[in-house]
Amino acid sequence: MLGKMAAAVQTFACLVVLSSLQAYEATEVPSNQVNGTVGGTVYLNPKLSVPEEYKQIIWRFNNSLKILTKKWNQLVSYPSGSFQNKLHYYENHTLEINQLQKQDSGIFQIQVEDNLSKKTNEDIQLHVYEPIPKPSVKFISRVNEDGWCSVTLACIVNATQVTYRWRKNEKDLVGKNSSTLDDLFKLESNASYKCIVSNPVSEETGFINYGSPCTWNGNIHFAFISLAASIWL
Repeated sequence: MLGKMAAAVQTFACLVVLSSLQAYEATEVPSNQVNGTVGGTVYLNPKLSVPEEYKQIIWRFNNSLKILTKKWNQLVSYPSGSFQNKLHYYENHTLEINQLQKQDSGIFQIQVEDNLSKKTNEDIQLHVYEPIPKPSVKFISRVNEDGWCSVTLACIVNATQVTYRWRKNEKDLVGKNSSTLDDLFKLESNASYKCIVSNPVSEETGFINYGSPCTWNGNIHFAFISLAASIWL
């Protein structure tokens, strides 16, 4: 009986040690995010702790493509591939990526292996955005019989993954976050409108001004005014 108990204890101890070794082999650090602009440069700064002496450091792209290897007391190795001439490794373990392209968006992973073969990974998500071009404004304006003018403004920009904000007379129009804006005002009034288009790395503004009686100027894409009849400008 004592022999069987000793064997059971020994088996349990082995399982605990094996489980500890498996957990010891690869530790994940929470990911973070970096934004970049097409043609620009970003710096990926890992937060994980790197020992003074280590076996090797490896950077990968999208968890598969090896883009950099740094072994202790050896020069950095950049394997051939799309990132070969776009990377620079710093001694503080920061990775510089230049000449950014849209296809560089993805997950960059640094893996640190210490002298005991313990591996620690950290993921950094990179998003690369196009700089936003100058937007233009399209409008449809209608004169009502009661002396009011209604207008629909549309912000036109050749870009994706953008957000919109509107301002009237230099005041933010809270809650107006789409590419179009509907408004109503007296014919004899004056007003200025701005459409602000942004993404995480850039921002541009389109503008248009209204003046009595029902005239517009600004960076206009095209315009249509409805009075007694329809007129294309």
